[in-house]
Amino acid sequence: MNTVKQIRLSKTEFIVDLESSSLKLNYQNTPNKLIVDISTMNLIKAVQIAIMCSTYCFIKDFKKKICWVVADNEIKRAISILRLRNIEQILLDEKDYLEMVS
Repeated sequence: MNTVKQIRLSKTEFIVDLESSSLKLNYQNTPNKLIVDISTMNLIKAVQIAIMCSTYCFIKDFKKKICWVVADNEIKRAISILRLRNIEQILLDEKDYLEMVS
């Protein structure tokens, strides 16, 4: 399995360095959380990325929560089953998403 080696933040990208590749995700940095958009990913990929990154951030003692923007309720439920304390999930609803990042 491809594990997370490092997570870096640029001004607009949440960069996940994996063992064999890198993944660049759009994100917004708010005072209390990082809002990361994985809404274009399918169920399996979205859950895999959310769990791996959230676990990495927990181990590395990130101070902010990660709020994953997901495409549908099925993905939201799949991620929330694990009950990780350092994450939240929101559905991609353009109005709500735009209000959160503005």
